[in-house]
Amino acid sequence: MKSQAPRWNYFRLLEKDLEESFRFVQPCVQHFDVYSEHFARVILIACTEIENCVKAMAANAKYASALKDIDGYNQFLGSQYPNFTQSKVDLPWYGLTFDPWLNWTVGSAPDWWKNGYNKIKHDRENFPDAPTLRRAIESVAALFVLLLHYYRTLNGAGYAMPLQTQPSLFVLNEKAGDWQGGYVGWSWKLPGEA
Repeated sequence: MKSQAPRWNYFRLLEKDLEESFRFVQPCVQHFDVYSEHFARVILIACTEIENCVKAMAANAKYASALKDIDGYNQFLGSQYPNFTQSKVDLPWYGLTFDPWLNWTVGSAPDWWKNGYNKIKHDRENFPDAPTLRRAIESVAALFVLLLHYYRTLNGAGYAMPLQTQPSLFVLNEKAGDWQGGYVGWSWKLPGEA
């Protein structure tokens, strides 16, 4: 049986992998700088999937410019979703909130990308402490935000995922009163949506 949402299924596997690490390092501010090879793997996979997803979104939008790096991704996503960088993600079980795309501009990539993904990918020997817990969480949270935009674009504003596909860790931080009743499933509102 072919999956209806293969990117989402991949995200859920990665989220589960991250959640498994919480058995050994509890997510809290005091542990944000803990680093490990496990976190390196999570960051590499999340960022690779981000690259693939942005390129698929650009192809679907028939975006004319080539997407060669994080700055190109910024230009594309900013042109399509002006409020993209405002998305906040909660880890409600741990009382944590993240802004994975906050202050992302051309020439200034998010920390989890610049000091996590790039240093792990290009210079791991000189930066063994690059794969931190915080960067692992933020890279997966960034993928979560991107996929919510991706599926909204593919399926429209009324689209909701089946209840059994709900993330186990992440929740999009929404204003009070955003909850939509009458459906057994889960949905979300992106920044700027009414």
